[in-house]
Amino acid sequence: QRQRLKHPNKETMTGYTLHAPAGSFRAFKILIAAEYNGIDIDIPEFDAATATSLSPTGKAPVLQTPAGGTIFESHSIARYIARIRRDRGLTGNGSIVEEAAVDSWCDFCANNIELPACVWWYPVAGFMPFQQAAYEKAKADLTKALTTLNEHLESKKYLVNDNVTLADITVASALVYPLKLVCDEEFRKPFGNVIRW
Repeated sequence: QRQRLKHPNKETMTGYTLHAPAGSFRAFKILIAAEYNGIDIDIPEFDAATATSLSPTGKAPVLQTPAGGTIFESHSIARYIARIRRDRGLTGNGSIVEEAAVDSWCDFCANNIELPACVWWYPVAGFMPFQQAAYEKAKADLTKALTTLNEHLESKKYLVNDNVTLADITVASALVYPLKLVCDEEFRKPFGNVIRW
């Protein structure tokens, strides 16, 4: 069953196809950035063989572009989609410094949030077996990352400027499943700024 993310804005761009498993948090940031930028993305029913054949790493997600090229790795795809319409502000206010700040938070997410979050919630979802030592390390590492976010958001509405950027979209996408599936109220309590954000 084929789905299509259609944006109601008449300025939409078409011809993009995203190959990703249903419910993939790695695809969320891509699809949300596309929505913000008015870009239509076709989302066919996931076929691992197709994704494997399109990506040099053999992993999803992978994006087919209108020009016939492919982009792999979720952060690269999300950055590409955000940069198509720089006028929409997902990459910052146009300055090189702000674009680098957006990239910094995306990299922070990849290195400090995604790995511990996945190690913590993947066993709950049945994607990997539970291991006590890995769970404890993941919980401690995610606590450290959330502390950094919480302190940064103390006096800020968004991560980089006064608007939603790809940084906000990327971090929020990575936190959806952990906050929903494993981070109970007691764990979330010290991170009021993150929860507000």
